[in-house]
Amino acid sequence: MRLPFFFSSASRCRRALLVAAVLALPALAHADADPTSDPQVVRLLDAKKTLKWNQSVNNSKDRYGHAEALVDAPADVVAKKAVDFGHYKDLHRKFSTARVVAKEGDNTDVYMRYPVQIGPMTFELHEVMRFAPARPAGTGFVVEGRAVKGDLKSGHTIIRVKPVDAKHSLLEVDISLVPTLPAPQSFIDEELRDGAQDFVNGLKDKSQGWVGPVTSL
Repeated sequence: MRLPFFFSSASRCRRALLVAAVLALPALAHADADPTSDPQVVRLLDAKKTLKWNQSVNNSKDRYGHAEALVDAPADVVAKKAVDFGHYKDLHRKFSTARVVAKEGDNTDVYMRYPVQIGPMTFELHEVMRFAPARPAGTGFVVEGRAVKGDLKSGHTIIRVKPVDAKHSLLEVDISLVPTLPAPQSFIDEELRDGAQDFVNGLKDKSQGWVGPVTSL
C-alpha cells in the first residue's frame, strides 16, 4: 500500500522553489540550431528506440546501466517530471514502492522497493535514495541521487536532460546498484541496463503524454 506523504508549508515552498529554479535555467531555453548535427541525436533517430548499455561513469570502479532516448516534449517539461519524486513509482514498471519519506534542506529522500532478477533468483531490495537539487550542466541539467540506507553497498542514479530543439529533449539515465549479495557481474549488468531503460521510458512517456519512441523531429 502506498502511504501519503504530507509536506509542511516550508517544505512545499522549498519544493516549489526547486522546480522553479530548474525550469528557469537559462540553458534550457537554448538548443542547437541544427539538432541533426548532434551525433547522439542522429544515433537515436536512426535506432528508433531507447538505447541501453553498460559503462563506467567518472572513473568509478562501479558498473552502471545506461539508457538514453529522445523525448517529444520540451526540456522544461521533462525537468518538471524528473524532480517530481512523489510520483517516481509511476515512472518505473518494476518499483513495488517509491515514496518520499523525508526532506533535509533541498535534498529529498525517496524510499524504494525494487525486485532485482539475478540469474534464476529474484531479490527485493529496500533502499532510501537521497536526491540533490537539479544543477546546470552544459546546455541542460542533472539530477543525482545516492543510496543512504538499505540493502545496497552503494547506489547512484544520474538523470541528464538537455534540449534538442524547442519541442524535443534528449534524456539520459545512469544507474549503479551494488548489492551486498555476491552475484556474477553479467547478471548485475543486465539488470542495470534494463532498469535504466525502464526508467528512461517511464520518464519519457510521462513527459510526452504518449507511449513510444521519437522517430523524427
